[in-house]
Amino acid sequence: MSLSTLSGGSTTACAACKYQRKKCTKNCLLAPYFPQERQKQFQNAHKLFGVSNITKLLKRLEESQRDNAMRSLIYHADARALDPVGGVYRIISDLERKIECCRAELNLVNQQVSLCRSLAQQQQRQDLPFGCHSYGDLLEQGDEYVNVDRYDHQNMQQLQEMQQQQNLLNYEMFMKKMPEQTSKVKLEKEKVSDSEVNNLLSQILMSS
Repeated sequence: MSLSTLSGGSTTACAACKYQRKKCTKNCLLAPYFPQERQKQFQNAHKLFGVSNITKLLKRLEESQRDNAMRSLIYHADARALDPVGGVYRIISDLERKIECCRAELNLVNQQVSLCRSLAQQQQRQDLPFGCHSYGDLLEQGDEYVNVDRYDHQNMQQLQEMQQQQNLLNYEMFMKKMPEQTSKVKLEKEKVSDSEVNNLLSQILMSS
């Protein structure tokens, strides 16, 4: 349902007209977005933008654009009311940090997948029967079979290093984790006790 249909048919004054102590007509531009029960949202928007500016904005926009514009305006005003310093900027910054953490984790997982595929290919070559090769082929591929253990050792070291990177990444994501947005727009950083930090560090050291 669009915002423009929320107060259709209502004969009571909208929050904007009630605040301005004037009669609310059926052609009121603000009535669809600030019905009578949304007095607080109107006050937030009026404090941040002003009624005249909101009205001018609606008049300049096409009717098909008004709903999305007012959703954004109301959200911005509510965020600023709950967080006068950060507003929507703090919300966007928190989401960008979460995206960066997810991108770093995805890159690490892709590296692990690539290494596992390489290990599987080497294992397949190692399991090939010697009878299927000629003596010349064995001479040419002799170094590969001789050095299989060395390759496995190097790959195990790479896996261990990647696991350590994964543990550190999980720790950083845990420290940067923010509480999910519920009824409030303001986001505050989650507090972690010293005992939880010590337990997490112990798990990282044990896994490495």
